[in-house]
Amino acid sequence: MTNNHRCFCDLAPLYALDLLDLEERLWVEAQIAECPDLAEELAGYQSAVGAMPYTAPLVPMAADLKDRLFDSLGLDLVESSPTFEPDPPLHPELFSIRADELEWKAHRVEGIECAVLFVDPLSRMRTLMVRARGGIKYPVHQHRGVEEIYMLEGELEIEGNIYAAGDYIRSYPNSIHAPFTATNCMFLIRACIDDNYDENLVASFT
Repeated sequence: MTNNHRCFCDLAPLYALDLLDLEERLWVEAQIAECPDLAEELAGYQSAVGAMPYTAPLVPMAADLKDRLFDSLGLDLVESSPTFEPDPPLHPELFSIRADELEWKAHRVEGIECAVLFVDPLSRMRTLMVRARGGIKYPVHQHRGVEEIYMLEGELEIEGNIYAAGDYIRSYPNSIHAPFTATNCMFLIRACIDDNYDENLVASFT
């Protein structure tokens, strides 16, 4: 598809679904750079995509499903004798990690350390504490889901904007950035496990 035949309204939904190739994604992002109002339109599509997994209605299982299944297979239903099952373990209503209990581990980028607080395999999201030395630049990456950052200490620069302690930053799916800190910093982050660190992405960003 040539630039002359491209339409933002046609490609924006596909961008939100991550169905565009690299050239088309860059074209969409260029349109947003020229007309920032388009970012709001794209955000609407991204919000809709994020809500899609939760729109399917729950269908209760029929009480006689097992009987009908055995009938269709021509099998006799044999009721098993009841067995004792222990009560499921009680789940605590509160879980906490004290500051001195954080398990800091070195990141692949020297000068960055992370402490994992929570990983949700169903939503593919994880929550971490991150701290970095001054002068460190985080690798270029593309978000597969919403990324949320809450600054605790120091300063973090994202796309020319500097954020300090108490600031909150939200990046939407498919956005690309490479945060930098000129000072030591620490922040809480919630991000997708599947964020894209592909080398071709790095080349297109730089």
